Amino acid sequence: MMNPAGRDRSARLLAAAVRVVPAGRRDWGRAMQAELAAIAEPGQRWSFAWGCVRAAAAQFHLLRGAVHLLVVLGTLGTLLSWTATVDYPPLAWVLYVMVSVLTCVCWAARRAGMLGPNGDGVTAWLLRGGGYLIAAAVAAVAVAHTHAATLEAADAGVGILMIATVPASFLIGLAAVFAKRSAATARLLTTAAGSGLAATVLWLALVVVTPPIPTSVGWALALTGAAAVTAVLTNADRSGTIQGCLLAGLLAAATAMALIFAGVVGLAHWGPDSLIPNITPHALPADRVAESRIEVVDPYVLILVLSAVAATALGLAAVVTRRPSVDHRSSAERPG
Repeated sequence: MMNPAGRDRSARLLAAAVRVVPAGRRDWGRAMQAELAAIAEPGQRWSFAWGCVRAAAAQFHLLRGAVHLLVVLGTLGTLLSWTATVDYPPLAWVLYVMVSVLTCVCWAARRAGMLGPNGDGVTAWLLRGGGYLIAAAVAAVAVAHTHAATLEAADAGVGILMIATVPASFLIGLAAVFAKRSAATARLLTTAAGSGLAATVLWLALVVVTPPIPTSVGWALALTGAAAVTAVLTNADRSGTIQGCLLAGLLAAATAMALIFAGVVGLAHWGPDSLIPNITPHALPADRVAESRIEVVDPYVLILVLSAVAATALGLAAVVTRRPSVDHRSSAERPG
């Protein structure tokens, strides 16, 4: 008489192998599962299941999937162990959520589903690679700061982890908005990103024509708002939707703020002295410009934080406004 436990174990083994094979081999996996169901003798079931697993494992894609899973789990463990050293509980929980979601993005960008493009396309590869780079950088800092020699070094590590949440927020937002079920079209993504880029170019032009760099973020916020409105109006035509307009506005705002902050950092480090405002009158004359280059970035940290908030909101909006799983929209309109 056949052992039910043996049947269950062999079926589970084959099912696990089928789940990680490339999408193009899923039909083969289901056929193998159907053949396994017709085998009654436990020994033969195990032999057949192991044979299927060995055949699947011989493919590079399955080996890559196993390595992918190990990297994701290793990164998650490293990040969470470091986050556990943060003394401030609310911050620790925020970081727990961020690193966990970042890890999920790394994993989901390789699989079909809502969170990210499907499979091994260029977009999915870039998102997955971006997630790995961010996670690897944070993990490296985590290892260096887990047993920091001084309190200052420990605080510096937490600061780096907090800064790393900004690109992580963008990665999560982009993964959701590029997903197969996203309401965003290729036209929406192009016009929204273009609006954000145009706002940045205009801000840079104003700084160059009327130096120095503003010491407040008023102009940056105004141009960000203009970029968001432009993106919404551009996508509010007859073919547009409320969901699409929401995604366009958030993407334009996040893009503009992130690029403006990058522009401030670039000008502060490499721009001519004429662009640097004198905001450190207490410093020695020989050091005023150098110290002002450092201080001028501080007000724009608000822009950086707001860009991360906008990117996170973009990801949430992309999930909330996602299309039904069955959609007949042409593939040319899909961003991923």
